[in-house]
Amino acid sequence: MSAMDKPLAELAAASEELLQLLRRRDPQYLEALERRQRLLEQVLQLCREGGAPPSARAALERVRQLGEACEQEARALRREAAEALAAQEAQARFANSLESLAAAREPALLDVEA
Repeated sequence: MSAMDKPLAELAAASEELLQLLRRRDPQYLEALERRQRLLEQVLQLCREGGAPPSARAALERVRQLGEACEQEARALRREAAEALAAQEAQARFANSLESLAAAREPALLDVEA
């Protein structure tokens, strides 16, 4: 058992947790992301010091795949947030225009007697 086995296992678990939180759109993904980043830095440091043993290659590949899946989910989350914000801004503009019509002294558009 190498010195890298435990940090790699923790990194893989943290990556899986992050992916699940992103998929559920759970706001706790930020804490999981920070934890994963700390573990990734620890594993990278171990790799620099002694290189990755052959036994760690499969775990490193799994972590890489999970990282890619997390990136895809993060991009989807970013798109969803941008779309929701755009929709909210459109609703706010519409509400403001209705307020302007309602506040006018003589609302010509809504004047049913004309």
